[in-house]
Amino acid sequence: MTVVAVIGAGAAGLVTAAELRAAGHDVIVYERSGEVGGVWVYDEAPGRTMYASLRTNLPRDLMAFRGYLFDSRGGGDDDWPRFPRHEQVLEYLQRYTAVHDLASVIEFGTEVTSVSETLTGWNVETMCDAGAKADEFGAVAVCNGHFTHSRAPQLAGVEVFPGSVVHSRDYRRPDVFVGKRVAIVGTGSSGFDLSVEIASVAEQVYWCGRDFDGIHPFPGVANLDTVPMPDGLTSDGCLLTAGKRLPIDAVVWCTGFHYDLSLIEDGVVAGIDAPAPLYRHLLPITHPTMALIGIPQRIIPFPLFEIQAKWFGAVLAGDIELPSPDDQEAWVEGWHRHCRDAGREPYQFRNIGEEQFDYIDELAHECGAALLPDWYRPLAYQTQQSRLANPLDYRDRPLSIQGDSWVVS
Repeated sequence: MTVVAVIGAGAAGLVTAAELRAAGHDVIVYERSGEVGGVWVYDEAPGRTMYASLRTNLPRDLMAFRGYLFDSRGGGDDDWPRFPRHEQVLEYLQRYTAVHDLASVIEFGTEVTSVSETLTGWNVETMCDAGAKADEFGAVAVCNGHFTHSRAPQLAGVEVFPGSVVHSRDYRRPDVFVGKRVAIVGTGSSGFDLSVEIASVAEQVYWCGRDFDGIHPFPGVANLDTVPMPDGLTSDGCLLTAGKRLPIDAVVWCTGFHYDLSLIEDGVVAGIDAPAPLYRHLLPITHPTMALIGIPQRIIPFPLFEIQAKWFGAVLAGDIELPSPDDQEAWVEGWHRHCRDAGREPYQFRNIGEEQFDYIDELAHECGAALLPDWYRPLAYQTQQSRLANPLDYRDRPLSIQGDSWVVS
């Protein structure tokens, strides 16, 4: 049995705490806010990453933790939509917290300021209203997410552009863009959603990106155009792209986030865009009692967090024999080589996409957990195809494949 510090009480931290306790370990969870849910807590004030209209871009049968369904048999309600709203995801996590008695091991209002290695484990320094303190743990699970420190391109002319420039992190609703000409930069999920939402009130939206992943034109949205990534902004309010000057009033960066690993001492893990070296995408090489849960992106998050936590619990229990550091480094280099061969930039090495299914099954096999059910991959593929073909209303269209949390009688 190991005493483990879990940093963060969002989805990753909650399932990590539950899985570690199930494996026989003791945990203390540190959460700097006053509630569970992490990114799923909506707040009008700056500092939270959630817009008012957000619904998941995944059906709840894919979203659910494997051991806790997203319907009345688990943490959801049967009448919730198949693509839940953010309030419903938060309620699901609150119920998960209650049913696993996690509030009893969470120290709210406590921020971890430093994690450093000792001869026998890890020294974790924290700060709360009562002051600073330090405690030693046998292991640490870092679950602090990656939706806090916004990343924006270094674009020429941004300092002289007279319009507004905001990051999706601070976007809440489209009202401020009524009648305006807006450039949305970035082709991830937030760029996808915000382009359509802002186009409903704006005069014109230019969705800027390098790769639109096969997304079909938006039928019936005459004021939404896709354009290449911008080359710069001008002092007279223009977006420069592909040799054109497009007059605009505002820019919204939908360009992702940096990881915040500054609390971990130097030498354990490095990188703000592609933290490395991480064996199996979560274990710092030569530091097998620390796990970074939830680093991969372009994933179905909750089940991946869950299997990472279960695997880490098995490592700490001695049920998994890790390969040598040299072999772990070879695994990491093999992954990086695979990414380079696929033409990915270093910041994209964290994107595992379709490889996530084999990855989850590999971890499950190693720790003795059940493999993904037969319906899982086909449903994920069908969801993606529906999203590409029906970008405006895919969340409200039926899917023919049903998973455990979406059983229609």
